[in-house]
Amino acid sequence: MRILASRSWPDLVFHVLAHVEATAALPASLFDPFYVRFAARHLGPAAGRQLGEDAAVLGRVLVTHELLARAQLLAWLFAGGEQAGACAERDLAQLRPDEVADPSLLAPLAAAGPAVELLRCAAELERDAHGRLPPAELDPGPFAQALERTAAVAPLLADCGVMPLRALRLRGRVRGREIWVGLPSDEPGPELDHVVWQACHEATVLELGEQAGASGERLGARAVEHAAVVLLAARARDAGREHEHARWLGHLGTGTISTERDALGDVEAGLVAACRRERG
Repeated sequence: MRILASRSWPDLVFHVLAHVEATAALPASLFDPFYVRFAARHLGPAAGRQLGEDAAVLGRVLVTHELLARAQLLAWLFAGGEQAGACAERDLAQLRPDEVADPSLLAPLAAAGPAVELLRCAAELERDAHGRLPPAELDPGPFAQALERTAAVAPLLADCGVMPLRALRLRGRVRGREIWVGLPSDEPGPELDHVVWQACHEATVLELGEQAGASGERLGARAVEHAAVVLLAARARDAGREHEHARWLGHLGTGTISTERDALGDVEAGLVAACRRERG
């Protein structure tokens, strides 16, 4: 596996979304009061900047899980802040493929409408403030070693790059073979163990998604997420690390989500069984 250097653009996008309290009940939400307090300690309250108003408006327009999840694709559109800034004066629908890091995202983001443009604008306006946060420092050696010690419970992790982004904190995202997780830190957290298990979860989500595609099955994101929790829990039990997995799951505030395979639908249970046969 590879530890990837953090990129400023996705962290900036997630920094904005971490302040959008009205989305808190949505599965795709990145609202995080711990992160908000961390940012306020170093930058002052968001209400004292344009971010306060932008976060309130974003909360009124990103009203469904699907719309919020699609808006987050903006984090993958640009390779960095410089590339994003060079296009800031034009709408997404006007951008050329050679001006972005992932041209395949231009159409779905443009189709998402004004909410994505508002998020993009909010990120650009918050750029200077975000840049004044303390440096996000990470010693990649211990991080890589911790991932390698745990990788047996998530076999696909070995084929992925892992990027720490401070604004994700407890959460993670995966696209292609690139996994994004929080940055292990004292402030605003989380601990290294949580980040490692989050990376394992994202790798398991990817594995199940690929298994579903190979089987011709069509599953929603939430179904895949639940199946990933069940599969990772089973592998953690096999490795004698079920308590570590349970501790990670408890930090996410997922309530009473079951880690037993009989809690899944037939299709999801079949995919979990197929992954177990192929990779243990």
